Amino acid sequence: KEQEFHAFGFDAETLYADAIMDGDQDEYLFFHLFKMHLHNNKNITTSMQLDDVTGKTSLPAITIFKLSIKALVDHLKDEIKKQKAPVENDEIYWVLTVPAIWTDTAKEFMRISAEDAGIKREHLLLALEPEAASIYCQYLSIEKQEGSEQGFTMTKTDTEYMVVDLGGGTADLTVHRKATENTLDEIHRVMGNDCGGTSINKVFLKILEDVVGKSVLDAIKKEAPVSYLS
Repeated sequence: KEQEFHAFGFDAETLYADAIMDGDQDEYLFFHLFKMHLHNNKNITTSMQLDDVTGKTSLPAITIFKLSIKALVDHLKDEIKKQKAPVENDEIYWVLTVPAIWTDTAKEFMRISAEDAGIKREHLLLALEPEAASIYCQYLSIEKQEGSEQGFTMTKTDTEYMVVDLGGGTADLTVHRKATENTLDEIHRVMGNDCGGTSINKVFLKILEDVVGKSVLDAIKKEAPVSYLS
């Protein structure tokens, strides 16, 4: 309730669940599935607000995204310290991946959030998620059992392949061709929509709302968040 960062990811889910069990949920603000707010919101500004899971309290979206990115930055720095690797902050070049179907405004919002999290603009690159996945796959070693066919390989020049990025929020599809000198050609531009895994949750909640009514579901969300989240 002091609006100070406590946890991110699975740690945040566990912390909030424990707080609910102890009756201390009012001591925390829990935000989840907020990434897609940048896709669904057509009027993205640095002053827009995000509601917590109960809908009772809101905070600036830029604050939530900044703290999320900073949690990842701090996690990497902690891992580097554990390895006792001689790496300075200015030696790290950060690559932040974003859905390809996002607008330029949404992408710029992520850049601003990253800079607010302490990443210098000259040390930051925004990459499209399908392209990042495509580049990563170029370096995967595909092991085949003895006697099996050679099968698909992405190492040959002029190989064409489809990248299907099925995430929690979005589904992005594009077709690439491996070009010379480790470059990629885009054969078909990326297309997709907000039809990732969380869309199933939304449909389920809509069905539940049709059964019990919106007022009942809103009451559960505010008064019994552990039941709503589970």
